[in-house]
Amino acid sequence: MGGFEGINWGDGLLMHDILMFALIVLLSIFAYAFHTCYPLFEKMMHGLVSLKERRNLFDTQTRESVFFNIFLRFQSLFLSAVLLFLVFCRIGESAQYGVSQKFALLFVFLIMLILLYWLKRFLYYIYSCVFTSKGKYKLWHTTYHTLFYFYGISLYLPVLWLMLDRERYVGALMFFIFTFVSFRLTAIYINIRIIFDKNNGFLYLIAYLCAQEIVPLLFLYESLTYLHNVIVSNNLWQ
Repeated sequence: MGGFEGINWGDGLLMHDILMFALIVLLSIFAYAFHTCYPLFEKMMHGLVSLKERRNLFDTQTRESVFFNIFLRFQSLFLSAVLLFLVFCRIGESAQYGVSQKFALLFVFLIMLILLYWLKRFLYYIYSCVFTSKGKYKLWHTTYHTLFYFYGISLYLPVLWLMLDRERYVGALMFFIFTFVSFRLTAIYINIRIIFDKNNGFLYLIAYLCAQEIVPLLFLYESLTYLHNVIVSNNLWQ
């Protein structure tokens, strides 16, 4: 008779537990950031209500503000990557992949979103140099990241939903789609309200929609399509 061999953890269950632990740690850090940097949250809320040129939150070079901005930015990108990963696991054939391969896939999603984030920032910077002043660009920078931070906070719900309910995930996807569309529409409205004037006209609107909304989404779509084709055809993922 053989000895006790212990519990055989499947790769899917092990990856699920690791992600859940990471989310608990991330949520704990967010609770700490909310407690210690609550005045910055209040400033962000006031900034969304009143779109006036004011002191930029990113110009405050205190230790708390630097931690606040870096963590919330990372939180939004990481939760977005986890959400993409979970959706891929639900609709794709991920059961055959090992833990290391799933971690590699999650890392690829995170890198893609980071590149998309910096692409949009670069396009907004070029765009502001052509159509607006430095003061309005700083106002947009603060307001956009405020929206981005609150959008990232809202991602806890669909991510935890997908993690805890493996069968009924359509509701989580619908909530995510609603949140993402609301975030983009609000960002478009605020951007037009801050920068648009009669001198720019339709040239501004056409350039904005093409450069800021359509091109980054095409970049994300083509990247995800290419990644899917690589995973399907590459033997390393089999």
